[in-house]
Amino acid sequence: MRNHKRALAPAFMALAVLWGTGSARAQDTTPPQPDLAATVIARIGMVPARHNAFHESKHIAALTHDLDSSGELIYARPGHVQKITRAPRPETLIVQGTTLSLARGQGPARVVDLSHHAQLAALVEAIRAPLDGDITALRHDYALAAQGDVAHWTLQLTPLPAMARYVRTITIDGQNNAMTVIRVVQANGDTQVMRIDPPA
Repeated sequence: MRNHKRALAPAFMALAVLWGTGSARAQDTTPPQPDLAATVIARIGMVPARHNAFHESKHIAALTHDLDSSGELIYARPGHVQKITRAPRPETLIVQGTTLSLARGQGPARVVDLSHHAQLAALVEAIRAPLDGDITALRHDYALAAQGDVAHWTLQLTPLPAMARYVRTITIDGQNNAMTVIRVVQANGDTQVMRIDPPA
């Protein structure tokens, strides 16, 4: 089962910052400032469908070279995500609701019920929840910090204890309402970086 999860998890690879509040002193009338992370997630979620090319590189300590792949990412509201790898070998990963399927080449698809695999579901939500604009789903599994501004931002997802044994951190860079780079650092130090191209 560990190897099965490891095969699925890299394809997908939150938010706990509260809304800013002013001082409690009566003389301070500064209005609360919106949380950047919440604002970014809300803006991402305004786009109902996406279709982008991606380029991914995985660094695994046991290997002498990185593993590179490329393909397409497709999203459709609500909650439908496809990662179609074209090179070096065809692979299709589809998430719809609580069902995840993975097919390699012409072989049959393996199907997983995410409701029975909490850690894998949390990895999926790290990508799907921002696309859905679902801050609540992110906060269920991650604490999140944000840097930058709404034009150029970075979100850092720190797993809560139940996930920390699998993932050390997930960092998402983006511009405006689009994610551009997703970095996943696994608990063992292995990393993967996915670069998402803007629409053609």
